[in-house]
Amino acid sequence: MKTKIFLLILLLAFAVQPNIHGLDSESPQAKKDQKALRHEVVVTLKLVQVFVTDKKGNPITDLTKDDFILYDNGVLQTITDFEKHILTQPEKKIEKQAEEKLEETELATSRKVPLKMNRKFFLLLDLERNDGLGIINSKKAALHFMDTQIQPTDEVGVFSNSLIGGLTVHEYLTTDHEKAKEAIKRIKGFPGGTEETNGLTRAEIEVMKQQIHRFIDEIREFAKSLRYTPGYKNIILFSAGIKRNLLYGDDPSLRLNLEDTTKELATSNSPVYTVNSKGTRAYLKDRWQRGGDSLKMISDLSCGKYFSNVGYYEKNSREIQNATSNYYVLGYYYTDEKWDGKYHEINVKVKRKGCVVHSQGGYFNPKLFTKFTKFEKKHHLINLAIANTPQFQTRLDLPLITLPCSEEKESNFVLLSEARLDEIEDIGGEKTEVVALVFDQEDNIVVSSRYEVDFSEFSQEQICPYAILSLSPGLYKCRIILRNLETGKGAVASSSVNIPEPQDSGRRLFSPLLLSPKKNVYYINASKAQKKEAGKEPLSLINIYPFLSREYSPLVGNLDKETSKLLAVLRSSNINIQKSDVELSVFLREPSSEKKTPLTYSILKGKKEGEKIDILLIELELPELQAGEYSIEIVAEEISTQSKSQVTRTFQVK
Repeated sequence: MKTKIFLLILLLAFAVQPNIHGLDSESPQAKKDQKALRHEVVVTLKLVQVFVTDKKGNPITDLTKDDFILYDNGVLQTITDFEKHILTQPEKKIEKQAEEKLEETELATSRKVPLKMNRKFFLLLDLERNDGLGIINSKKAALHFMDTQIQPTDEVGVFSNSLIGGLTVHEYLTTDHEKAKEAIKRIKGFPGGTEETNGLTRAEIEVMKQQIHRFIDEIREFAKSLRYTPGYKNIILFSAGIKRNLLYGDDPSLRLNLEDTTKELATSNSPVYTVNSKGTRAYLKDRWQRGGDSLKMISDLSCGKYFSNVGYYEKNSREIQNATSNYYVLGYYYTDEKWDGKYHEINVKVKRKGCVVHSQGGYFNPKLFTKFTKFEKKHHLINLAIANTPQFQTRLDLPLITLPCSEEKESNFVLLSEARLDEIEDIGGEKTEVVALVFDQEDNIVVSSRYEVDFSEFSQEQICPYAILSLSPGLYKCRIILRNLETGKGAVASSSVNIPEPQDSGRRLFSPLLLSPKKNVYYINASKAQKKEAGKEPLSLINIYPFLSREYSPLVGNLDKETSKLLAVLRSSNINIQKSDVELSVFLREPSSEKKTPLTYSILKGKKEGEKIDILLIELELPELQAGEYSIEIVAEEISTQSKSQVTRTFQVK
């Protein structure tokens, strides 16, 4: 997986913060060491993206590190790292971006910071200020840009805005461009329309204004969250814009709000390339009913460019390519960085005469996670959950199993993860949240639950976070996230699930919960708080799988190869079978082989849940295991009808 250029500013802070607990019990030497730590100087690599052209706008591509002069808040800096990114064929998709690393100063200590700053694009489709044809043309233009201009190293994010969903993340910054294109294709939603405001009542116009204010506010919060991502973040906005009579009417609040937000985008080094999705159809309306002026304002104030017709997508794509390619990256080390969120002004000059320099205006110091706004924390959580490599930190990945458990509409699905407390020592704290998120195929969050816990109270060696959720039939991506609410450090468990359609009759086996010999486990129900808020008694894992014990715990991660015995809690539904007589068979499928070995088993306990669900506790005798992937296969055959139901559960042996 390719590493991003992000400076991991949060991670740097965690590495240098002293432990403040138990200071009174420290030895004099420990206090001395602690004092020394407080005076340690933090050195941070800063990267600045610079475009240089001649006076005619043609890129100058033969400069070296010694041609540049860089100031940070008026202080001359020593440029230690230098890269040149040259795109030779902007009109065609090429396999490799020509890059020349001219010079790199060797450092005494490796800081694991990548010395490459890739281009970053956010494609934003505004469904709210659009009609059906405009949405179709916008998606066509976005896909054309992806197919013809995006380079292998470019990072692409896909967002949309709708009246109901607001600003929605479909794909965060990723170099998996096929995923980004699929995200564009999947974007759905009702067009907000671009009809005239003539004939609307004052109250209806006020509602429209409030909706526009909400969109502008969300964009401003998004811009603030981009402050801490190095380099330029190019936003391509497809929209019909805000009607001129609303923007320049008697009430100036919309215009002022839009101006402030656009300036925030410029400050966060996020130029917006606005594309009018109405195109020539806009000229069928009176000038005061068009949205082009608002789009031009956004592009002008953010240092982007306005494109008046989405239909000219080939020309538009080439111009965006030319404006964002052929750049230099200057790196310098800044000492004793402050965690105050303040702005640093950057000034870059070139010694060669006749050069025109375009560089980011500055950057913001990092700030503590506790100082994040509500939107920034939400942005941080989504980024942690779905990004290939999260922007703010190195993510700890945890195992996750998905267990459909019923054909009923309510509480028909279980998410279950596990983690050793020593493994998540930096994440678990006095204030830690456990969040369960489920995304549909369009990457919309369809189910979420959250529970806050105090990890300092745990005496167990291992935790099992879980959630009991209700899902309709379909394909889903699932996450359980642990996040420290004081530092922002997080761990993520990821998997996917297919919830089947209910069947009319017969027996259906659900994926078994396997139990291995393991003690001292603490269970955390992430869906507990939501059930209480809804006035319902929350279900716990033992309600779904009633044979849990202190001697055995769920097998979520790896199984020790010395294990000779497993337990399986098997749930099955019985639909319209009057006299059920079932014969079970259990097999072990070995790694890298089609060989199936019958397993000896014993049914230890049985229980009915209502009229339709049977629950069995089965003991499985295992043969000698080798490292690798295994599968437990369980087959249930109805003796009277000879109908079969089969389920498989895969696990790793180490």
